[in-house]
Amino acid sequence: MIDIHNHLLINIDDGPTSKNEAHELLEQAAAQGITNIMVTPHHQVGNWYTPKEKVLEEIKILEAIINDNNIDINVHHGQEIRINEHILEELRDGINTTLNDSRYILVELPFGELPPYYDAVIDELVTHGYTPIIAHPERCQPIVNDIDILYELINKGAVAQVTAGSITGDFGDTLQEIGLKMIEDDLIHIVASDAHDADYRPFKLKEALDVIADKLGSEYADTLVDNAEKIFRDEKIDTKKSIKYI
Repeated sequence: MIDIHNHLLINIDDGPTSKNEAHELLEQAAAQGITNIMVTPHHQVGNWYTPKEKVLEEIKILEAIINDNNIDINVHHGQEIRINEHILEELRDGINTTLNDSRYILVELPFGELPPYYDAVIDELVTHGYTPIIAHPERCQPIVNDIDILYELINKGAVAQVTAGSITGDFGDTLQEIGLKMIEDDLIHIVASDAHDADYRPFKLKEALDVIADKLGSEYADTLVDNAEKIFRDEKIDTKKSIKYI
């Protein structure tokens, strides 16, 4: 399996604070059957500023842990970029990065009020050949309040990723219900761990896929796994152009 969203870099954001903690997370991921990880530290949110150069530097520490402990996993660079008006410019300047230099770029929307330029930024990225991945829309209150926002972003050319912990119920029954409904309505294309800590925000990708298969059917789970593979191979994900809710 492929994980496209997590926080594994040490002392970079709200992920692990030591090599031991990072090692535990990597072992946990491997035990889940994850073979490749796109490492996506927070970027351009609050005090977290993690340019591509920094990601490439810090990821070497994870690679050393993997090699020293013979962990059957590979790590690749990425970012979780808080939406802002300079994403395209900073992609050109090498400050921002897509997931492993693919067409896919992980974009986080605020959990509260959306900035007035959010849809224009998505349009700009799509126009220039990128595919924005909307991180955990089930946790974005404006989208929860008005699902048409997500429909519109997908119809523009974006795809969306749900967090495994939302689907397993770790964040409560409401988020689980919202996440599953989004999957059922073809508004979610990938499930990812968003792992931060082996105990409190662990890798639960396998458990989430089991819940999806049990509640919605194995076809949904299989498609989500396949779409993560497509991101890793930089292949196009097919989305259903959806009509809005009425």
